[in-house]
Amino acid sequence: MKTLFCLLMAFWIPAVAFSETGSIQGTVYNNSTKAPLVGAEVRIVEIDTRQKTDENGTFVFSDIPAGTYTLITTVPDTELLQRTPIVVKAEETLAPEIYVETTQYRLEEVEVTGESAPKTVSKKSLQSEEITRLPGTAGDVLRALPAIPGIGVANDYSGALYIRGGSDEDNLYYFDRVPVGYPYHFGGLVSSLSSEIIDRIDVYAGGYGAEYGVDSQAVIDIYSQDSSPADLRGKFNLNLLFSEGLLQGRFGEKGYWYAAGRRSYIDLFIGSLSFETGAITAFPRFWDYQLKAGYDFNDKHQFFFNLFASGDRFSLKLDGENIDEDFQGNTSFESGFEGGGLHLRSFLTERLTSYLSLTRSKFLFDVNFGPSLSLEIDAPDYVLREDIIYELNAKHRLESGLILGFEPGQVSGTFTRIPDEGEVDYDIRFQEKVDVDEYVRGYRAEAYLQDRYTLLPFLSVVFGLRFDYFNRVNQLSVQPRGSVLVELPNSSELQFAYGIYNQTPIPAQLSSSVGNPALKSSQASHYILELKRQISQDTEIKMAAYYKDLADLVTADEAAVYLNQGVGYAQGTEIFLRHRRGDRFFGWVSYAYALSKRRDRPDEPYRLYSFDQTHVATLAASYNLTPTWEIGAKWQYRTGNPYTPVENATIRFDPRNGEPIYVPIYAETNSDRLPPYHRLDLRVSKTFQFGNWKLGAFLELLNAYNRQNLLDYSYSENYTKREDVNQLPFIPYLGITAEF
Repeated sequence: MKTLFCLLMAFWIPAVAFSETGSIQGTVYNNSTKAPLVGAEVRIVEIDTRQKTDENGTFVFSDIPAGTYTLITTVPDTELLQRTPIVVKAEETLAPEIYVETTQYRLEEVEVTGESAPKTVSKKSLQSEEITRLPGTAGDVLRALPAIPGIGVANDYSGALYIRGGSDEDNLYYFDRVPVGYPYHFGGLVSSLSSEIIDRIDVYAGGYGAEYGVDSQAVIDIYSQDSSPADLRGKFNLNLLFSEGLLQGRFGEKGYWYAAGRRSYIDLFIGSLSFETGAITAFPRFWDYQLKAGYDFNDKHQFFFNLFASGDRFSLKLDGENIDEDFQGNTSFESGFEGGGLHLRSFLTERLTSYLSLTRSKFLFDVNFGPSLSLEIDAPDYVLREDIIYELNAKHRLESGLILGFEPGQVSGTFTRIPDEGEVDYDIRFQEKVDVDEYVRGYRAEAYLQDRYTLLPFLSVVFGLRFDYFNRVNQLSVQPRGSVLVELPNSSELQFAYGIYNQTPIPAQLSSSVGNPALKSSQASHYILELKRQISQDTEIKMAAYYKDLADLVTADEAAVYLNQGVGYAQGTEIFLRHRRGDRFFGWVSYAYALSKRRDRPDEPYRLYSFDQTHVATLAASYNLTPTWEIGAKWQYRTGNPYTPVENATIRFDPRNGEPIYVPIYAETNSDRLPPYHRLDLRVSKTFQFGNWKLGAFLELLNAYNRQNLLDYSYSENYTKREDVNQLPFIPYLGITAEF
């Protein structure tokens, strides 16, 4: 009982920490000369208090509650900063010595200039240290993206992002300049990149510049850490799904490295599981790893190497009268992705910079359904990319790039054509099964030229042209893009952007076996108006309105399998209000209205896109009660997804065995909606300090009030009865971290 009482006191009475305080009396030095640095600003992030160093380079903080803190040291007249973790103990005075580099590399000056140069339409930039604290994500950075206005997901189980009325196939993911094959394990269970090594994510929801292309209408640009602490650092996480670890450090004076990895472990404890209609013969398993190392040769050249990979696997055996014969027997699923690259950033002259990358990525997919369906895909991709920036003067710069890609691929198996979005009457029992054995060689050549110019102190413009050629459609596309930015007197920015974005069909649609090799690219025209205002140092508001015109969409056709005959549009408005007070509090309120429609064939009416969500509202906040205790909450409301009701059923004869079967008769495509979705997630976390290492624990309550959000309907054999299939119920989720 005594032990239990002590544990309860440690967890539930954090206010006791305020009665135990310590002090910090440190010194900041110039890393090059080792001399004391005068006028540097030192800030304690967690309590948002700061001081400047005196003539001896010293700073003093008194009466600081015991706990773990982060000191941010910034150098006057530069963008340089130094992060220093520190542990304050009761009745002790710490004397840290902080060494900072005061000579800003020219390369970093170029990066800073890039931030202040005339911009394309504004991006949504999320810092990892903020979004990993968002409730409902279990610390998973990519799972937090649907909290941003304009980004939606189909359901609790899906990670596929639908951005401003687009499909998940419209999105392009980069991880340190390497394309990412698939960002989530098993379609959305957890992201395939460790959140511990992600520094920030830039989301371009549309209207972005000519530097991005390659078949996308939205870009998720993920950056990992590009530095490491002087001493070896490690962090290990343990939760209900997987374990993961991170190690990072430095080599020499200018080199850094990190290595991260994780693996699920349910399959280690549950080898197989039997149920009424079969058995799981290999429980779902996933793994991934990320490696990176960088070195600054001098103040002009910086090199880094990265390598990452992920894999998913499971298998089961289905049997019984209620299992369709196409799926009886052994079913297995295995997919994987690996990527890597060599990257060199160079400041060639005072005005000319270069960013050269050679990357390789590879996607693997191997699936078997029952006795007759199988598909194996082996798709590597090699890319050489060179980006060049030339600054004519402080107000005018030119950007250009050349991308060369080679995509050899092998596809084999027995399969049918891929169903269209919204094609509810697709029934695999009546589809022709085709033997596929194709080797394809894809070649890409992409180039862009972009001009950024500040015409007046309050007016800047960006204009660019992008050229894409892909041999499999034998088509050269020219895509003009541009934006105009006006800085208003009340700390506001008004921006208009326009652009054309072409997309080649997905490989399955171009297949000579189950597709149409004569297809051409589809096209989207973006019109975007954005208003941003910095209300105060801690508060900003963003509003946006957009319209996307879609043409030459690929849709199913009875005569030619697929044709470029679809059209559509997406329009909407968004508002985003965010407030942040140091690292003590952050929160936002957002609302998005959207309408997305498609017309699949010329003689058909427009219909709702399958993942059209008219209204989406989000409230999110996180607050540090003390340096070691944090609480947070996130609530989201979404209009229910459109669906196609079943009106009746008819009897047809199964072409495989001649037996009569019930086939549903559907109403108009997406003519009804599921009930609205809403959910509350709560989070509480606690950190414990033990000498040179610390232990963290968090508890999340997913769907805290146990909302029964409808996923879909399950029908009886003759379609006369239906039952609700719900999404995630109330789930408590516990995670533990150890860091040294």
